[in-house]
Amino acid sequence: MSPADHYSEPSTSESLLQRARAGDSDGWHQIASVYGPIVYGWARRCGCQPADAADVMQDTFAAVARSILRFDHDRDGATFRGWLWTIARNKMRDQQRDAHHERATGGTDAMLAMQNIAGDLQVDSLGENLLDATEPPTDPSAEIATAKHRVLQWLRESFDPRTWRMFWESSVLGREVADVADEMKVSKWAVYKARARVLQRLRSEMAGLE
Repeated sequence: MSPADHYSEPSTSESLLQRARAGDSDGWHQIASVYGPIVYGWARRCGCQPADAADVMQDTFAAVARSILRFDHDRDGATFRGWLWTIARNKMRDQQRDAHHERATGGTDAMLAMQNIAGDLQVDSLGENLLDATEPPTDPSAEIATAKHRVLQWLRESFDPRTWRMFWESSVLGREVADVADEMKVSKWAVYKARARVLQRLRSEMAGLE
């Protein structure tokens, strides 16, 4: 048995989004691991303290689980990131309303206790309310790149080490295909093929999630 026989690439027939919609627990876990830190970062950027940002992240994905079937990524202009931001933004607003309510009804002691909870909505350098924005207050290209990197981290286990190395060296590290081929004693075509296989799998997994 060759080393490659120990590895089997996952089916390319379903994306992470499709598996999550079907109730697949691994699909849900992977989406949460990819986008959870991004939602947390949005909450922190909007002024939430760490514990409150973690609550926003948890509440957001609970809502995603309930409404994932209603997300239509084929609609013009629809993106998973934008849809996720809408849900996270609403959760932050809910959290702030609760904080204001407790301050209003709890007296001085409650007001002091609530100082550690996100207070008034934060304002960015342009004077615009971050939670009024229709898009997240962060760079989309950087976040999508981060999401792809996280997907690649767990996809790595699905490919044999040589295939992964040819992909990583030529695509991520940017080395010349000819140099990688010479070093690994394979043809340039083998390097191109390895790179294409991993990138195809990445595109399949990320379908509908960008």
